[in-house]
Amino acid sequence: MIPKCSPCNTAQQKGAQTGFTLVETMVAGLVLIMVMSGIGRMTTSAVAGGGNLEERRRIEEAIENHIQLVQQADSLLTYDRIPSLHRTGEEGITRACRKPAEYLGTVLSQGGAINTGEWLVNQTEEDSGSSVSEINENSDERVQLVPAFEDPSITTSAIDTNYLHDNDKAILQISYSFEAPESNIGIETRELQLSPNFQSYCPPYEAVNP
Repeated sequence: MIPKCSPCNTAQQKGAQTGFTLVETMVAGLVLIMVMSGIGRMTTSAVAGGGNLEERRRIEEAIENHIQLVQQADSLLTYDRIPSLHRTGEEGITRACRKPAEYLGTVLSQGGAINTGEWLVNQTEEDSGSSVSEINENSDERVQLVPAFEDPSITTSAIDTNYLHDNDKAILQISYSFEAPESNIGIETRELQLSPNFQSYCPPYEAVNP
């Protein structure tokens, strides 16, 4: 029979009872905190990035829908739909065919409608080339020329819509401006250019912006 080794048993018991030291525990805790902080930052960035993408999708969708409505309105605004007063130029009103881009921009900016008395009225005779400065109050009928629509908008972001006309070239430019959802981008713009559809049906003697 082999005698038991008391010193050996004592060393084994001490080894089994020995745990992590305070320093080891603190280091392990610090590493765990760093790892969890990194995961938290990644999660926050992922959530913020997902929110930015969703917001951008809503903005782009609102602008795209408005562009489609504008193009539809332009195709529907034929020469025959224009009020007779705006075609003939009676009562000193500028004929739509003289300023087609501006006329189209006026209709679009008012959601497809126009007040017959609020279209451009010359100060003097039309062929004098004078600047436009008055409003004809004798005829104030509001006419819906194409199906009504509104400028693009969403509750979370502002979209500024501007209608800029170039009568010399008969081009209407529609500009959409908005604050990018991402913090490091700033203001973004989208642009659309239109040549008024009704202009091709104007009488051949009409001149653009004489």
